[in-house]
Amino acid sequence: MKIINELTKRAKAIDATIILPEANLDSRVMQSCEIIVKKNLSKIIVLGKESEFPLSLRNSKLCKIIDIDSYSEIDTLTNDLYELRKHKGLTIDEAKKLILDPAYFSCMLLKSGVADGLVAGAKWTTANTLRPALQIIKTKPTKSIVTGAMLMLKKGKEPKLFADISLNVNPTSEELSEIAISSAEFMQDVVQVEPRVALLSYSTHGSAQSDMVTKVANATQLAKKSNFKIDGEMQADSALNIITAKKKGIKSEVGGHANVLIFPDLNAGNIGYKMVAYFGEYRAIGPIMLNFNKPVNDLSRGCTTSEIVDTVVITKLLTQSK
Repeated sequence: MKIINELTKRAKAIDATIILPEANLDSRVMQSCEIIVKKNLSKIIVLGKESEFPLSLRNSKLCKIIDIDSYSEIDTLTNDLYELRKHKGLTIDEAKKLILDPAYFSCMLLKSGVADGLVAGAKWTTANTLRPALQIIKTKPTKSIVTGAMLMLKKGKEPKLFADISLNVNPTSEELSEIAISSAEFMQDVVQVEPRVALLSYSTHGSAQSDMVTKVANATQLAKKSNFKIDGEMQADSALNIITAKKKGIKSEVGGHANVLIFPDLNAGNIGYKMVAYFGEYRAIGPIMLNFNKPVNDLSRGCTTSEIVDTVVITKLLTQSK
């Protein structure tokens, strides 16, 4: 697929190190690490004892194996974790226990600059993956929430981005606006396709009235304060089909041409992307976590080896985004 080849080529040129902390726990992650090293896609860090890994990783200059129990900088990471969380009541003894958790250890490696990105979730739950990241890596200063997006790809079709599909259950108008803008930034900076953002609803430009419609309409007005092409509220067919958009009087550049679809709540977003992937045979890459200070991506526990590799590619590209 052309877009994947382009993204991979750009990612390969970036000097960055990605942590894959579940390689010794999951065969899919282990296989992904072997592919990444074989194809020279990225420098990686894995956690565990050397005996747990194949020679292809042990002998590769691209792979660093870290055993938490014998890591030389464990005391430094422990003290740094304590300083970060002591205002929340964390004691130094609690920090000593917490740093042994691979999720917290990985986030502290990322925080300290030993690594540039983190990809996990093949074995860990979303909560186990993202809770340490929210506590340690935190959101960018200009952002208030982390949002989950899915990059939808199909041969011969323009890439599309769906959000939020994994995190925010019932976002407010303000949060929905931030999701729209963050998604547009990702489409522009990482995918390098001009974003045309549609905020979806069961109503198009006031054709129906309810609190749900008002939420999306207000979010659209807030999001339009950015420099991106944004329109809403609108139904999915108005966003994707130019004939329908014209029939419904939509005159913006978004109507009929949207490539970033913002869903009104998590039910719609999660169901929507899975149905498009299943019935439309789109390749879904993600969830892609947007707005962390440093890139952290949460894999689906049903992910394939190729999806893990794709996520590492996206994570590397996110290291270069604003």
